[in-house]
Amino acid sequence: MDFSELLSQTIINGILIGGIYAVMMLGFSVIWGVMGVINLAHGDFLMVGAYLTWILNKQYGWEPFLTLIVVMPVMYAFGFIIQRVLINRVIEKPILISLLVTYGLGIAMASTVKLIYTANPRITNTALSSFFEFGNVVLPQAKALVLVGAILMMVGLYLFLQHTRFGKSIRAAAQSKEAARMVGIEIDKVYASTFAICIALTGAAGMFISPHSSINPFMGAAWTLKAFAITAMAGLGNIPGALMGGMLLGLVENLLATFIPNVGSNIGIISSFVLLVVILVTRPQGLFGGLKPAHEVR
Repeated sequence: MDFSELLSQTIINGILIGGIYAVMMLGFSVIWGVMGVINLAHGDFLMVGAYLTWILNKQYGWEPFLTLIVVMPVMYAFGFIIQRVLINRVIEKPILISLLVTYGLGIAMASTVKLIYTANPRITNTALSSFFEFGNVVLPQAKALVLVGAILMMVGLYLFLQHTRFGKSIRAAAQSKEAARMVGIEIDKVYASTFAICIALTGAAGMFISPHSSINPFMGAAWTLKAFAITAMAGLGNIPGALMGGMLLGLVENLLATFIPNVGSNIGIISSFVLLVVILVTRPQGLFGGLKPAHEVR
């Protein structure tokens, strides 16, 4: 494979993983933007979604992509309960309290999964193992389907937030909780449903990851860091920006891993840290903007 083909393959791989990154960070970004809660357990919710996929695949032989019909409703219900029982109690508290609570929640989830399934790495099996070939450049069928699914989910969320009554309520609550209450929006209901929707999306991202990467109970921290980095690039609640930010991080990771020898998978963590620091210093509002001002919510 010559340099141009290697570069093309690297870019394709970066774009494919970037779609997963974009869906993965959506829940983190929207929860932060709407509720003001920085969810340090975000990666652990993703881990739970990945394990649900693995269980259905291993014990019942389900194709990973079909598990979404179970994973997303289960994660929605899990998120709704967690919000009502735990997160709702810290929304009005200082931000340090919510950080500590979500951090502890993440540790609790990871430790529980470890007790049940041990810390051994797991991976799900998919029948979609063929490739689309373009000369010497290949496009894995499973990863292509993941990218399509990720884009469809992002478009669906965007349309939901922009064009439905409840979506507009979420956007209004993100801008001014007091003003939203004055026009009759039930903030508690909006917060609970928003958190549940975001956790369902995060669980779906865990399903997308499971056929391509090994999963383990302590994988959450690295994914939370990636969510931070992409949110810094995209801006809070910016769905098109999330896709662009996810693909940018995916491209950076793959380019560095391909053209810098002996770095291995650690380059993902390094590049996430570097991008996060650079963007927070140079453009803290994000590269692509954020949630719209309240007067634009109709």
